[in-house]
Amino acid sequence: MKSLEFEKVSLAEARGEVESHRKVEERQRVVERTSQASAVLSDETSRWITGLPADVRPIACARRFPRIANSIAEVWRRVRQCEEYLDSLIIDARGNRTGFPPDVAKELRALRSHYADLHPQRGHAWELVDRDD
Repeated sequence: MKSLEFEKVSLAEARGEVESHRKVEERQRVVERTSQASAVLSDETSRWITGLPADVRPIACARRFPRIANSIAEVWRRVRQCEEYLDSLIIDARGNRTGFPPDVAKELRALRSHYADLHPQRGHAWELVDRDD
């Protein structure tokens, strides 16, 4: 029978490792609770989707990622927040995301483009002043 090998560590290192493991497990539980709580498309989100033009309705996103569809619907009327949220879905600022399936990514890009058409960027107030110099 082969003997087990152990690495000698201090009590503080062992406690730190246990605490680290506990924190990871807690984060996993929070993620699971969040995804389970939002795993159903809300009625409000369904109404929002049907109110969109047919060519920009995020149907695949709603089926595969109802939490995300619910979040978009929730911020849809708040322009700055919605733009930031849609951009965060499309652009990986953290560098470690795997990305969406192609059909969902296509829908999100189309939805973002539609939103940009609905809410063109407003320039700074000084840009509206005529210059006579």
